[in-house]
Amino acid sequence: MADETQKAPVAGAQDQNATQEQPAKLYTYYYSNPDGASKDERCHAVYTEVPFDVVPWRMHKEEPNASMSDPVWDNNLNNGLGAWRENSGEAQGQILAEAQAKLRELDQNSAQLDKANDKVDQAVKTMQQVQAQSSQQNVALMKSFTEKAQNTNKLLASMQQTLALVVKANQANATPVAPAQSQPAASTTDASASQTQPVSDNQ
Repeated sequence: MADETQKAPVAGAQDQNATQEQPAKLYTYYYSNPDGASKDERCHAVYTEVPFDVVPWRMHKEEPNASMSDPVWDNNLNNGLGAWRENSGEAQGQILAEAQAKLRELDQNSAQLDKANDKVDQAVKTMQQVQAQSSQQNVALMKSFTEKAQNTNKLLASMQQTLALVVKANQANATPVAPAQSQPAASTTDASASQTQPVSDNQ
């Protein structure tokens, strides 16, 4: 039999309470779709002021046990009369809903992963650009260094040639100084001969 509930009178009403009619009784039924994707579809209460002569499809008078966290109606229980049981998670609608929820979660994770990959790609591109600029600068520096070294070598070679020419010219322009020659001494015989007068035969 469906549960019966009375509406409480409006608090604070004064004289009108006496003239108001008694509130109508509410009858409670419980809707259950065994293949429901959500807990609310598998069991929720329906209230009506008029009781059903014939309970609609998937509506039940019996209240599920309060200890059940996710009750669902099973037509195979109670010798085919049906009864409430704890949801086992085997309903096709629930499995489909859970699969769809997982797919949505995977899509979100995939989108986040794509964003992370984009950031990584951007970081790699930035690093490659920095490396390329650094390589270009290194090549330019090496080229400049090589050119300066070549110019320095040319300058040193030119200075060596100039120095060699200066040394050669100095050697060519230098006047050699001849050593002083000594006069030979006159012989004593020649000196005595010049001083002796010849003797004349006339004497």
